[in-house]
Amino acid sequence: MGHRTEIHDKVLNAKSLQDISEAYGVWAKTYDQDLLDNFGYQAPARSVDLLRKYLLNKEAVVLDAGCGTGLVGQLLVKAGRFQIDGADYSESMLAEAQSKQCYQNLQQVDLNQPLDYETASYDAVICIGTFTLGHVQPKALREMVRVTKTGGVICFTVRDEFWLKSDFGRLLNELEQSGQVELIELQTIDYIFSEGSKCKLILLTVL
Repeated sequence: MGHRTEIHDKVLNAKSLQDISEAYGVWAKTYDQDLLDNFGYQAPARSVDLLRKYLLNKEAVVLDAGCGTGLVGQLLVKAGRFQIDGADYSESMLAEAQSKQCYQNLQQVDLNQPLDYETASYDAVICIGTFTLGHVQPKALREMVRVTKTGGVICFTVRDEFWLKSDFGRLLNELEQSGQVELIELQTIDYIFSEGSKCKLILLTVL
């Protein structure tokens, strides 16, 4: 494993929501520059490119789950006339996302809990950099499936370390076998160049 900063270590080793909130509160102002310019964060751009490939409605209503500072929202705005809602647990990160003016609605949300969104209310859900160590658990994917319309898509990343330690593979198989989703893409891509990490990039269609 390559270089990783102290603040990134704190985020990945967080043991509670309070730890996560405090770490992101410190990191929010420099998060974009650190990840994009200094760390070589690949996932947002690769994920939005994949979503565009399968989300043909360029005016689709999209939920950016775990939106952080709005890195994905900015890319979505460039990709189409999407109507984008954002959800994140960190108030500091949401404040940064608000400043980018690419979201119609922003809401403080714990993605590990049931979502306060109506069933089948989104054409797509995108969740990048959130399924990782110390953050959102695999079960949250079930709620993302619930809020996505039939025929809609879900695009998300899972950090490789977390993929190996969690039951994501079993969960995806269960969702497919029960006829809730179809697995369209499962790639392994570079995640953060500076630390040499990889992630799974996944796209599902909701049935």
